[in-house]
Amino acid sequence: MKTVRFVHCADLHIDSPFKRISAIDNTMGELLYQSTYQSFSNIIDLALAEQVDCVLISGDVYDSSNRSLRAQLRFRNGLARLSDKGIPTYVVHGNHDPLNSWSSKLDWPSNVFIFPGDAVACVPLVKDGEIVAEICGISFSKRDVFDNLALRFPKERKTIPRIGLLHTNVGTNARHESYAPCTVSDLCACAIDYWALGHIHAYSILNRSNPAIVYSGCSQGTHPGEIDEKGCCLVTLSPLGDPDIQFVPTDTVRYQCDSVEISSCVTIDDIISAIEAKCEQVSENMKNRHTVIRLSLVGINELHSELRRGSAVADIVENVRDYFKGRTPTIWLEGLTLNTAGPYDLELLRHGNDFVSDIISMYDELDDPQSAHWKDVQERLNVLFTDWQGKKYLDKLSQSDVLALAKEARNWTLDALVRTS
Repeated sequence: MKTVRFVHCADLHIDSPFKRISAIDNTMGELLYQSTYQSFSNIIDLALAEQVDCVLISGDVYDSSNRSLRAQLRFRNGLARLSDKGIPTYVVHGNHDPLNSWSSKLDWPSNVFIFPGDAVACVPLVKDGEIVAEICGISFSKRDVFDNLALRFPKERKTIPRIGLLHTNVGTNARHESYAPCTVSDLCACAIDYWALGHIHAYSILNRSNPAIVYSGCSQGTHPGEIDEKGCCLVTLSPLGDPDIQFVPTDTVRYQCDSVEISSCVTIDDIISAIEAKCEQVSENMKNRHTVIRLSLVGINELHSELRRGSAVADIVENVRDYFKGRTPTIWLEGLTLNTAGPYDLELLRHGNDFVSDIISMYDELDDPQSAHWKDVQERLNVLFTDWQGKKYLDKLSQSDVLALAKEARNWTLDALVRTS
């Protein structure tokens, strides 16, 4: 067995439109729109610099089945850069860009192999005139693929390593649609030495070796939920031991969520200054990348009710955006949520022998998972995860999540009752 080095990437989502931010700010929208193209270009640069034997792309090259000609041309041109240096590319398509979606008639480089959707294909990887590995994969023929495609991969071993490309949800990750679902056991049962997976947007190694099962994650975050660095994997398979898997960031815009403690703030200006300082701090840790930040204000503060009033939060966000306008790298405050509370004396209110004390007692019961109120809340929340059409966007709530929501609801209730009583 000879050493094989390759780049494994997935979920490029080229041409992602970022419509919501684009509607607010054209300049920021264009920066985000270009980010998926730039991250792909960074992957090409990495492959060329490392002189890898091949590049593997595990689905969702494009963000939409209505892929633009611009996206297709820039993807094709990137692969041509690899081809010019003798580096082949192997591609499977996923649920965002299935084979039955529209595409332009373009001339693709000769050493680009796009896997079919009707069966698993296995093709040789040739290095210095010798077959050093076999690349196996299957594309999505249509968007909604719910069959276990892992079961179709070969089971017989070969003397050369096999690499499998698959767009799949292993273990039914609740944050993603359960396309082509399978289990780690299904993957381990196949004669594959390295699984190059796509679909899950977070980098993770599900199994280190025999076989290695790896999600490279998306190459560029596309919304505030996709925090921290995004990129691809630089992988070396050798006869000397376990695969060497290096995660390499390729993103140009990085998302981050954080909180700002405002208990000591006396004026709105103090709060704005605290937000700006937090944005600066977050940006400093982004390694010279553009940063999109979502913040939460926390703490007990006399200004709580003022922050809840009218467009106060939106006005603060706009002010902070103006403060950072023209900054390079860009700092963009994407959103600001309030998890603050007024300076209520809960103990005094709790023993007030009035309607407010009764309300607080009801919230207090949620601290006891055996209480009738707790069970009632759980039953009401269960509807969101079973019947509501937006359930795929929700994570199951833990007990601590429910307690946090109850605390926030209690604060809202006290805002309405105590301030007007």
